[in-house]
Amino acid sequence: MQMVLIIITVVMYVLATKLYKKIPFPFTLPVLTVTASMIGLFLIFGISHHEYRANGGDILSGLLSPAIVALAIPLFKERKILMKNFLSILIGVAVGIVALTSMNVVIGGMLNIDKELILTTLPQLATMPIAISLADQIGGIPSMTSSFVVVAGITGAIIGPTVLKFFRITSTIGKGVGMGCASHIIGVSRLVKEGEKEATIGSVTMIVTGILISIFIPYGTKFIF
Repeated sequence: MQMVLIIITVVMYVLATKLYKKIPFPFTLPVLTVTASMIGLFLIFGISHHEYRANGGDILSGLLSPAIVALAIPLFKERKILMKNFLSILIGVAVGIVALTSMNVVIGGMLNIDKELILTTLPQLATMPIAISLADQIGGIPSMTSSFVVVAGITGAIIGPTVLKFFRITSTIGKGVGMGCASHIIGVSRLVKEGEKEATIGSVTMIVTGILISIFIPYGTKFIF
């Protein structure tokens, strides 16, 4: 049972990746299509989330830690772009993180939303591996955090370019930092249509966002809550 579920998950991801290469659209992103496909299989065969985790899901989740470390590789490869635009990227990411987390906390408090749910929303700017790890660390609900990450990414990829045009943000750095910070890899994939430089800066921004949010969120939540 364990190996079967692991193999099915991996095969689903491989097929989803091939689909996205042929049809590059926000709704065909592997993180979305694989999730939808697996949920469909669970419903058809009556497999619960707990059963999946006990029979292979936890093994796959354990690979998230190496995935986080692996983000250092593209960051090293693009170190020249990072150093050249370091201050712009750093300020943009810092403002984005503070703005979103503050908004989530304030709105959550005004609506009397449960603390656990507020904590669940805070890591949504990070990539999936980092967001799930952070949610677990600060007392959120990792499975729900992954949903917020996907929603943030898809929303950013769809309306992000329109928002940038509305505010007349035309610079390469502005587009890259905005999309990379707000909608991580899903937004970066959308930036490929804008240009190679925008996508590269978006990729670097996404990684910097993950690093900063990993530092800011744990300490910030202790101070706020």
